[in-house]
This record gives sequence, structure tokens and C-alpha cells, in this order.
Amino acid sequence: MDTCQNGQQLRDAGLIARLCDADEQALEQLYHHYYTRLFRFIARVTRRDELIDEVINDVMFIVWEKAASYDPHCKPSTWIFGIAFNKARQAVRDAGRPEEESFDDLDEDNSWLGKQDAGLFQLEMDDWLGSALGELSPEHRAVIELTYYEGLHYSEIAAIMGCPENTVKTRMYHARKKLAVILAPTNDSSSHTN
Repeated sequence: MDTCQNGQQLRDAGLIARLCDADEQALEQLYHHYYTRLFRFIARVTRRDELIDEVINDVMFIVWEKAASYDPHCKPSTWIFGIAFNKARQAVRDAGRPEEESFDDLDEDNSWLGKQDAGLFQLEMDDWLGSALGELSPEHRAVIELTYYEGLHYSEIAAIMGCPENTVKTRMYHARKKLAVILAPTNDSSSHTN
């Protein structure tokens, strides 16, 4: 699988290089390759489905405009997710939504969470986890998303978030601690029902 990922990283780096020559097909390929991953990431960070496509478009515009500044020693996904994190965080600030606002005000159609047709149990688990993640700050949600859903290492997350690796570790510690508190009542009640 690493060979496949390395191959994709090389293809992505090649596409970014083609953007320097104003290759619109390269942009389209990057857009299609990253859309689903960016959609899920931005959805979890912003918690505002009406902002997601706008942020993705902003991210891809910056990728297009700043392709010449891409450092080929950096993984393309790290660079792109770094842009996405900054744009998502800016969108949250600009929207003025309190970070602690609950998940309840979102549309009944939660398909934007990237759920697959994996059965009712999986949907309930996604809703349950989504509600818990909604209690975290955008920075803590980003660390959880990048670690568990994107499989990135703390050093890569630090590059994306523009902070020291120890800050990422601290954010992960606090995110896990808060999730444990949020999820503890649910865990306790389910263990007593058996």
C-alpha cells in the first residue's frame, strides 16, 4: 500500500508542477483526487455544510495560484491539507459561529459527512461520533481527522497546521481527554444495559 501511496504522491507532485504551466487538466485531476478527502476534512473542521464547497474552491484556487511555491520535498497532500486547514479555520472565524455550538442545527440530511451505505448501525455510529467531535474546537477536530481519518503522522500534521509537533501532541491529548468525558456517559449506560 505504501508503494501505491508513494506513486500517488509522485503523480500529485507532477500535477502540481504542471499547474505552473497553467495546465487546467492537471488542476481538474487534483480537484477530483482530493475532493472527497477535503470535503470530509473541511466538514469536520468547520461544522458548516454551506461552507464546504466554497472552502474547497478557495483551496484549489490557492493550489493553482501558488503551485510555483510548492516545495517538492513536502508531500503534496501535506501541502494541500495545510492550505485547507488555514482556509477552513478562516471560514469558521469569518462565519462567527461559536466553536461549541452543537451538531443539532445542521440539516437532517447528514450525507455530507461522507457516509457510505454501510447500514443503520454505521450511520448511528457516525452521528454519535460526529456529535462528540462537534464539542471540540476546530484545531482539535483537525488533529483527530488528520490522525485517524487521513492516517498522517504528527510531524505531517504539524506542517499542515503550522505549529510545532509538540503542539499537535498536546492538542491530541486534550481532544482525546475531552472526547473521553463526552463519551463516558454513553459508555457507562451501554455497559449497564447488558
